[in-house]
Amino acid sequence: MLTFAEPTFTLQGNPFLVYLPVVDLQTGRLLGMEALVRWRHPTRGDIAPELLIKAAETSNDLGPLTGWILMAACAEAVMWSPSIQLGVNCSVAQVRSGHIARAVAEALEQTLLPSDRLNIEVTEDAVADPVASPDLHALSDLGVQLSVDDVGTNWSSFEPFRRNSISTVKIDGSFTSGLEAQQGINRLVVETVTHMAHSLGMSAIIEKVESAEQAEIAKVFHVDAAQGYFFSEPLPQGQARILASLPEVPVFSRTEVRTLVLQDGTTVPLSEALAAAETGPIGVAVQVPEAADA
Repeated sequence: MLTFAEPTFTLQGNPFLVYLPVVDLQTGRLLGMEALVRWRHPTRGDIAPELLIKAAETSNDLGPLTGWILMAACAEAVMWSPSIQLGVNCSVAQVRSGHIARAVAEALEQTLLPSDRLNIEVTEDAVADPVASPDLHALSDLGVQLSVDDVGTNWSSFEPFRRNSISTVKIDGSFTSGLEAQQGINRLVVETVTHMAHSLGMSAIIEKVESAEQAEIAKVFHVDAAQGYFFSEPLPQGQARILASLPEVPVFSRTEVRTLVLQDGTTVPLSEALAAAETGPIGVAVQVPEAADA
């Protein structure tokens, strides 16, 4: 049972989390879920994520918000199958503050989530910043995984990645949209980043995959995993828990319709699979824990 106090925010409204699946490009298997924070304002509705972080920095809500995200996401991930990883984003300002490792340690202690199931995603700027280095090393000492987000937009050297024990690089989604072209900088960046990551023992994830062709090209370039609307849009808490808690690890098919592959080899639309799992089996016997969407 969690004993932490709910934070009080200066911003009006309340945060909630949605979860974006991470899919193995070679097998289609679900590898993890990235927790994405959203904010619901009482009169303005949902606030765009990029505006939320800026507003939180201005109002000094960033620290409490980060602590809430970590605690809520880790508490949710404990209910998933043990093979499913949790990803949580941290901005450069959050890592520079020097408080991230302490917040992560508290969340892991309170929720009992194994540290190796948590992946903290930071920016290239954070990895290259000497001010952020102590907290990055402290995170590694806790046993959590470290990923660098949006790689390819500003990188000049992988040396800071190696120095800070980065395990995964995430190729920025801006390079995904041009992969269909037979030649061009986007293909070169994806192939080069993936090769450099593998040569240093890191894995590579590509973001914003929106078509079967993009998924297949990334697979040819030996990218390890992918995220994007082609596989699934961000899922509310209840649906994410269903998907991540199935007795058999879900497998996504690389078709133009978002589908899961069942144990007998047949496919079913993702939306139908999630709806069916709430009331009965989808190829396997499913026991779904109670969950309320945020």
